[in-house]
Amino acid sequence: MRTLMIVFGLLLTSLAYGQEKKPQIVIQTSAECGQCKDRVEEKLNYTSGIIFAELDVPTKQLTVKYKANKITADEIRKILSDLGYDADGVKADPEAVAKLPLCCQPGGMDGHEH
Repeated sequence: MRTLMIVFGLLLTSLAYGQEKKPQIVIQTSAECGQCKDRVEEKLNYTSGIIFAELDVPTKQLTVKYKANKITADEIRKILSDLGYDADGVKADPEAVAKLPLCCQPGGMDGHEH
């Protein structure tokens, strides 16, 4: 019986260590509207290593769950910058911002519905 308990304990330990870490982060973005939400979520949800990405437009907060052994939080912020959005302290790539529709550029909404 004792041997069985030891084997069972080792099995559980190996299963626990075999699990990938799946952290979740919340990134403050410069997203402005529903088009931004679609653009960001589509890009991230089809990026290897990202399990789930959802942008809350009113707060401009992006929640991302990802596989730490496949992608880092800094790489996620870089993807957002390359799309034309600020991501926490990482500023948006100016050329990418210029390619966004006007409503998606900083201050683009200014009270307009989109």
